[in-house]
Amino acid sequence: MMIIPSGKPKIWDKSPELGAVRAKEAYTGTFHKLCQAYAEKFADDWLILSPRYGFLKPEDLVLGPYDVRFTLKGTNASTIQMEELKAQWQEKGVTAFEPVTILGGKKFTPLLSQVTDQKNPLLTPLNGSKGIGDMQGKLKRAIQSGQPLSHFAD
Repeated sequence: MMIIPSGKPKIWDKSPELGAVRAKEAYTGTFHKLCQAYAEKFADDWLILSPRYGFLKPEDLVLGPYDVRFTLKGTNASTIQMEELKAQWQEKGVTAFEPVTILGGKKFTPLLSQVTDQKNPLLTPLNGSKGIGDMQGKLKRAIQSGQPLSHFAD
């Protein structure tokens, strides 16, 4: 299982007249698009983690624009709540001890650790990156070469 972040830029920023769209089309930022391309190439199953909707399959509908973010402490009053994230995790059928790859910043690791009750090994191939540009470069190289991130030295 691979988890990718949603991202702030959304399709409604350029096309506000659109209604609900599939999750894989809703998020338009460069980092999200690279994460999505990486997930499509290297993962059998992947989910988008949205601070508003929680875990989204690529075909799930996102109803419209929102501007909500997880913090370093995880969930907050404006995000989806931890209990709902845990329930969604169970509904998605991820088995205990199944490795979960997280593409994203450092705030996602403690959040996912809490969601999974520390029952799944969390793989964070972008940890140690020097910022968003470095992460994007690593993703681009992996996608272009056909080699997953674990094949690249930090």
